[in-house]
Amino acid sequence: MDQYAVIMAGGAGLRLWPLSREQRPKQFISADGTGSMLQRTIERISELIPPDKCFVITNHNYADLTQEVLGNLIPRQNIILEPLRKNTGGCISYAALLLERRFRKGSVCFIPADSYVGNKQEYLKAIRLAFKECSSSTLTVIGVNPTYPAIGYGYINIDSDPSAGPRQISRVRQFKEKPDAETARAYVASGQYLWNSGIVAGSLQAFKSGIQQHMQEHFHILSEALDHLDSPSFHSLIEQAYSRLPDLSFDNGVLEHSSSLMAVKGDFDWDDIGSLEAFGRLTGCDSSGNAVRGSHIGMDTRDSVIISSDILIASIGVSDMMIIQTKDVILVCPKERAQDIKAFVEYLKHAGYGDFT
Repeated sequence: MDQYAVIMAGGAGLRLWPLSREQRPKQFISADGTGSMLQRTIERISELIPPDKCFVITNHNYADLTQEVLGNLIPRQNIILEPLRKNTGGCISYAALLLERRFRKGSVCFIPADSYVGNKQEYLKAIRLAFKECSSSTLTVIGVNPTYPAIGYGYINIDSDPSAGPRQISRVRQFKEKPDAETARAYVASGQYLWNSGIVAGSLQAFKSGIQQHMQEHFHILSEALDHLDSPSFHSLIEQAYSRLPDLSFDNGVLEHSSSLMAVKGDFDWDDIGSLEAFGRLTGCDSSGNAVRGSHIGMDTRDSVIISSDILIASIGVSDMMIIQTKDVILVCPKERAQDIKAFVEYLKHAGYGDFT
């Protein structure tokens, strides 16, 4: 059975503002000082899936940027464009139903473009295991063993039988959204929860069946448009279809309602880079606990994230802060308010500073 990979690269990356902008969101920037996160994702998965079977789905506004960043990594025709952002429910439904129309049979793995991954071989091993679980009815998610009680991640509650010893594949009980600190500590201590990496695999038939059963509106609206896939009017028809789609995540729409969902426990370093604090963690910390990228000198400065584009940042008596400088913005924010940055970007727009977003 042929295997395909679809890299999801259509998000706006607002939580990483001002490093990530609407015109060049986080999947198109580098997390580690080398290539973009999208490039790195394609390069990793292409060791398992041939480039001609790798696809990228992104917003139509990023068509040229995606082609520029990817170069010749995958065929140009393997870039799928969404006319609007309609969450992962729209993204995965459209791509899965499109591939099912094109290829009829096969298995596919959906992978976020904007994650940091360490230990590539363990990452690929987890995806191989997920593909092995593929059947006409089963979808498989990849979770990561939590290393600390993160409050910014979603969690997957899995079956856990201590008498059975460690298992890499388990049945999923339920999904849990971002918990508070106390709940996150309980999750980690129980050994029954994994971080949700956002990676999901299954046969094309399993995706089609899950969408048809649990997201009927998505299925019927997109199927009507895909009936005209080879028509000159398809572009306008898929745009009209997207305007009618509910804004819903695939987790909420399908996975949470699946009675046969499995999880692979991935044994690799992972971060969804969902905040500036997470971005800073990838840099590593100095002896004062500061994650610094660029020029900085500090007195009595500790446990802070400091990123400079082209100037010296000097700090005195600062702790648990984020100081981020780009060519046109300086952001100063307590680390504990990192999750408010997305709302702040909207605040900027309403205040008349949309050019900076």
